[in-house]
Amino acid sequence: MAARKLIVGLGNPEGRYANTRHNVGFRVVDLLGTINGAQFKSVSKQQALMAILPAENLILAKPTTYMNKSGEAVQAILHYFDIAREDLLVVHDDVAMPLGRLRLQRGGGAGGQHGVESILEHLSGDDRFHRLKVGVGPDPGGHVRANYVLSSVRPEDFELSEKVIGVSADAAMSWLKSGIQQAMNVFNGMTIGVPYELKELVEKQEREKKEREEARRKRLEEEKRPDPELPDEKKRSDDNAVE
Repeated sequence: MAARKLIVGLGNPEGRYANTRHNVGFRVVDLLGTINGAQFKSVSKQQALMAILPAENLILAKPTTYMNKSGEAVQAILHYFDIAREDLLVVHDDVAMPLGRLRLQRGGGAGGQHGVESILEHLSGDDRFHRLKVGVGPDPGGHVRANYVLSSVRPEDFELSEKVIGVSADAAMSWLKSGIQQAMNVFNGMTIGVPYELKELVEKQEREKKEREEARRKRLEEEKRPDPELPDEKKRSDDNAVE
């Protein structure tokens, strides 16, 4: 019998966080539950909402510890069900990638994602688990970042966001059925769409490029134009003619 696998989506449990960028992991796992007809139940010992899919030999989980303490729940679930690190997929947001992109990977550091930091801490630095990083950027950077990930996507990006959740669920099922390498081959590098903010940036860059080209064209034209303060060659020749 194949080893049981665990897919954990990261997020914050309160309703006010439900549609924020930081809760994209919860949303992907919720969709996986819906697709597979699973019902989530609160399990206090594991500090998570959990659904067991016997047909898939899979557990879906959403920690109720809040993002920064996700490792407590993940460690408890792995221990209770005796699940190997390599059979764990953690689904989480990644502000360094734009909305419309996702990436599966083996191991690696937290990259500033506090939920993953907590998991690594509670697993004593063991990074053999797999990750599905879902882009929610572009990253605004600095002190603005915290409020950004705890806010919802712009209305212009709602349709793209829903599409990303669907493709991410497909990527998680590919991991389950075909393994990490096959899932990486199919989904890494895929562009699902371009967020409105990046479209605006691209349009701005194109406008600025056209403006620079137009300014250069005008400058070159002016450089070719004779200086009105100096006589042209024909006038100088006529002035110097011997009568």
